[in-house]
Amino acid sequence: MTAKVISKVLEIDNCNDKLFLEALYKPKLWEELSPVTKIQVTFKSPNVFTSKIIDEVGGVGNLLKIPIEMEGDLVLIDKGEDPGKGSLIEFNVRNNKDVKELEGRIRVKPLAPNKAKIGVFIETLILSNDFLNLLGKGAAEMILRTKVTSLLRNLEKYCREYDLSQLI
Repeated sequence: MTAKVISKVLEIDNCNDKLFLEALYKPKLWEELSPVTKIQVTFKSPNVFTSKIIDEVGGVGNLLKIPIEMEGDLVLIDKGEDPGKGSLIEFNVRNNKDVKELEGRIRVKPLAPNKAKIGVFIETLILSNDFLNLLGKGAAEMILRTKVTSLLRNLEKYCREYDLSQLI
């Protein structure tokens, strides 16, 4: 499966772009905001983290819960700031037996000192045959789209209730 899989953008109040970018490289952000049952994040280097994920996804109209256990690395590549567009972070997944290739980018644009527009864009998603056979192409895309949307909504909710500096 290859194509522009996801494009999600959200304007978030009480979200300072610089604090968010700093928190992006901390395990606490991922563990606090991730929309999965359980996640453990360990940074191997300043821009590479390993995550161990346990989750359940619904199949057959959400009547059947499929357990998912996944482990792999997420590489974050800071491309700096584009004037007028904000900061760009490219990312990719590696060392994951279920995901052969996942590439995308995160764009963080300040709108005010305490408001940011955050976009997550996934351009490439190629799953292993075993994982693809378990979920199906359309279901896998839908699950990923739902998880990215939930991650951004969790960030929005967190910023309403807490200060991002607590994730650093």
